[in-house]
Amino acid sequence: MNLFAENGDGWFENHLGYSASAFVDKLRKARRHNKDSKEEIDDIISDIRTLKALEVNQTIDDLGWVEDQHDVIFSLGLDDRNLKSLRKFGDTRKAGLMRACKIWSDADEMIKNLNEYDDVWDDVQKKQWVSAMENKREARSLWKATLHQTDNLTKHEYQALSSSAELLGIHGPMSGRSLFENLLEQGILHKSMTTAKLSKMISIYGEEMDIIGGAQRGTFVKMDISGLILKDPFAYAAGFLDADGYISITKRGEPRAGFIATGGRGKIHCEQLQKTLGCGVLQLDQKVYKDSQRSQHRLQFYSKGDIRKLLDKIMPHLQMKKTQAKAVLAFIDEKDGMRKEELKKLVKYENWKDVEGKRDGLLDEWGVTKDDIGKWQEGL
Repeated sequence: MNLFAENGDGWFENHLGYSASAFVDKLRKARRHNKDSKEEIDDIISDIRTLKALEVNQTIDDLGWVEDQHDVIFSLGLDDRNLKSLRKFGDTRKAGLMRACKIWSDADEMIKNLNEYDDVWDDVQKKQWVSAMENKREARSLWKATLHQTDNLTKHEYQALSSSAELLGIHGPMSGRSLFENLLEQGILHKSMTTAKLSKMISIYGEEMDIIGGAQRGTFVKMDISGLILKDPFAYAAGFLDADGYISITKRGEPRAGFIATGGRGKIHCEQLQKTLGCGVLQLDQKVYKDSQRSQHRLQFYSKGDIRKLLDKIMPHLQMKKTQAKAVLAFIDEKDGMRKEELKKLVKYENWKDVEGKRDGLLDEWGVTKDDIGKWQEGL
């Protein structure tokens, strides 16, 4: 179970809205104006520092590669900004972080060996000490650069990225083109920026500002401590279903609907959607192939009640699978066996109509024409 918020915020940011250090500052100010409560406030400050230490240790322990590197990681820097990035990228960026730890550890070992000399250092030892100190600076620089890749952006690029995050927080999921047009209208973008450049920049650096790819291709969405920011969750769900979902009726006549996604981002989308809709069955972290590192996640709807709840709410927003949705809802209520069979075939045909060989094979198998399919759609 993840003990921290999806966007990487710590316990204090998640529950109080500000960091432990900010909380301590508030208490210190209160102590100056409430001298009679000095001891009680000092006790609270002590408790906060204890909790902060536990949070830091938990952050490090959650990393899969740490082993005996705790002291090294503390030396490289664990301010609140670094901790948040470690929680978000500690494993995905471990190559650079492990290299920074190795450089620091080797330099620290060199300095310890030099400090064991009782005599005055000779020129070789002085050069070794200088080299070790330079390597420590290099390690800290690599540590910071790995955790905070947005530091490499130009001023104009950083402004475009941060302004995109603000827009997504206000409006919910948006396409790269919509973001570009909004920022262009506000006069924020540099003249060299294009829609493609902005989208690529957000894809590469967006996660550091809590932006991830949206359920629909080419879109982006922002996270806060409670999850994805969705101003219209049903439009979001419809886009997700159109892009990476399915609506079907099994051979036994059981209506089905679901969403399929891969990777860490896909998992977030499935979890968020279930939380938003309040129904559906999650199946997480399934392997796509036996030896694959990439996981697959599903949110599936089996009961007629859940399917009705889902399709009724997203129907106005569906683009590609509206006919299947209407047919499944009609199938659930239909009593006539012949009509139910028509609706069942209609859903299957709509799911395969863009695959010429499969589509024509179904028409031959059923002994019907496209005109018959059209008649089945009437009244939906």
